[in-house]
Amino acid sequence: MLNYRYLFFLLPVSLFAQQPEPGRLTADTIQLSEVTVRGYETNRPLLETAASINVLAAKDLTQRFGTPALVPAFNTLPGVRMDERSPGSYRLSIRGSLIRSPFGVRNVKIYWNELPLTDAGGGTYLNALDVRSIGRVEVIKGPSGSLYGAGTGGTVLLNGLSSPAGELANRAEVGALAGSYGLSGQSYTIQTGKNNSVLSLNYGHLQSDGYRENSRMYRDNLNLNATFAVNEKQTVSLIGLYSDLMYQTPGGLTAAQYQANPRQARPSTRVVPGSVDQRAAIYQKTGYLGFSHQYRWSDRIQNTTVVFGSLTNFANPFITNYEKRADQGVGGRTVTRWQMIEDGVPTHLVFGGEWQHNFTITRNYGNRRGQPDTLQSDDEFKASQSVLFAQLEASLPWGIIATAGLSRNEVSYRFTRFSTLPITTQPRYFEPVWLPRVALLKKLGDFVSVFASVSTGYSAPTIQEVRPSEGTYNPTLDPEQGTNLEAAVRGQLSRFQFDVAVYQFRLRQTIVRRSNESGAEFFINAGKTDQKGLELQLSYNLVIPKPANFWQILRVWNSTTLTNYRFRNYQQGATDVSGNRVTGVPPTAVVTGLDAETRAGFYAHLTHQFLDRFPLDDANSVQSDIARLLNATLGYRKSFARRWTVDAYLSGDNLLDQTYSLGYDLNAFGGRFYNAAARRNFTGGVRLAVRW
Repeated sequence: MLNYRYLFFLLPVSLFAQQPEPGRLTADTIQLSEVTVRGYETNRPLLETAASINVLAAKDLTQRFGTPALVPAFNTLPGVRMDERSPGSYRLSIRGSLIRSPFGVRNVKIYWNELPLTDAGGGTYLNALDVRSIGRVEVIKGPSGSLYGAGTGGTVLLNGLSSPAGELANRAEVGALAGSYGLSGQSYTIQTGKNNSVLSLNYGHLQSDGYRENSRMYRDNLNLNATFAVNEKQTVSLIGLYSDLMYQTPGGLTAAQYQANPRQARPSTRVVPGSVDQRAAIYQKTGYLGFSHQYRWSDRIQNTTVVFGSLTNFANPFITNYEKRADQGVGGRTVTRWQMIEDGVPTHLVFGGEWQHNFTITRNYGNRRGQPDTLQSDDEFKASQSVLFAQLEASLPWGIIATAGLSRNEVSYRFTRFSTLPITTQPRYFEPVWLPRVALLKKLGDFVSVFASVSTGYSAPTIQEVRPSEGTYNPTLDPEQGTNLEAAVRGQLSRFQFDVAVYQFRLRQTIVRRSNESGAEFFINAGKTDQKGLELQLSYNLVIPKPANFWQILRVWNSTTLTNYRFRNYQQGATDVSGNRVTGVPPTAVVTGLDAETRAGFYAHLTHQFLDRFPLDDANSVQSDIARLLNATLGYRKSFARRWTVDAYLSGDNLLDQTYSLGYDLNAFGGRFYNAAARRNFTGGVRLAVRW
């Protein structure tokens, strides 16, 4: 067992990468000493940021792995786990927040080009995004409510591929890929910049027959990003997204079914029909439109204000019912950055607010072989969230940077059921919560820093938890709250880069998922958890890149996550499971990789992932299998005629040909925990880009 008392002088975050070179299809990652992060609105080098933040650049997202998906890239980061139970069905966990997520993304706040993508009801349609339209990802680990509001898991900041206004960036790219199990896709990008404006348009299509029965998917995605520099003081941006997604849901299997035939969908029984019979699937269409305005009042004061609107049509023929849902969301966020003091003790103040409102109509019907039948419930749900925040950051003598932040969070719900008489409305107003955060960072020379922080988190139940697909309404579900203690060290010594973090997070009123015999879920507050973790990220450059060298990049890297998550004062029905390991969290996860690029244009990425056994139920009576996953990508990228670039690659996934589950159904009724991922499979593709 880890003894964290002897590790608490260490801590997190590292990055490894290279500067972009002319003619490359996408921006590369950059060196730790040069990377600037936006997390907590510091806009400082990572080395001077007192927070656990990991960064993924475009190459990490689209080149390292052959299949264009967020899942494998996110899983290279320590403390981060992303599941895909069937193609298109995402679950994202930051430091173990999966326990309340049967599907989708919850307890994590996500922003898309500074616009809130997580709605007022706490849900995020992350699978509406195409990874090929994302240029950069920042993952803030641990509670970040002092600046971003509700969410005890963390915050994710996503940015598109568009260049800043004023940069001449005329570029077009086309790509195509094909792979095992009917995988195929195309992508098209055009970007033009002229007279202080940049316009970027991306279209992507992806489809797959799936490894399992009833696991076919397709997604069409369109992204628009237009940025205009009005004058020296003002910049405006328009961001648009449309996604049309369908994925079938094969359902969880018992251990016996999984061992007999892992490719089968959940079979029918004498009591409950199976996934194929009921044509279980998700149909999701999402539209999102946002407007951003940046204004520089002076060299010391600037403001960014965003407003947005979203609309999602969602349909889910499930085994026991057919759910139809329409989500409408509006909101805005404003952030002002003020350099209060320039000399002596440089001090920055960040303050602002965020407000969101969601209006959701949900109807449940009987499911007759994939078609809606008799109306079971007709509900209306309104959710509102508001956040007011302020953060002070001061650069003190002796290389110390101090940060203090505070936010006020308010959440309210209003539920109305029209399918029963008399029609009643049930409002729920949660008490406003103040969330503080304090952090101190000390630079040890030019290349090493250490920091420590204390932060608090708060997460109200989401719409899908208060009113799950099963159709009941739970007016008593309370928010989660927690406190996080953290310390870290990061830096680089010549060719070696390191980022080590330790933390202890104590969570109260933990929201967990339960399921009934049919598989329908419901949620309860079950008690407390004590979450201790160590996160380590290392990289070593085997060569120093020089223009004349054959090896331009030759690097080994490692991400390791060690956890000791335990239930405290935790009830499972009448059973006290205090002291057990928290469900769904691997005690050990190790990802190791090798990156190589040559002057001739050949490149290779090798990635191995090890996941230790972890409990699948709160009683710890069932454990997952150990997973050892090997992925390799070989490619050739070359520029010619000064403006053209071609990139061709072949990638192999699960090269050790393991039978494993990429996403388990936790606490599943009847032991239906297992969702088999694809066995050994291959993907090949080509991209052609031109600049002018």
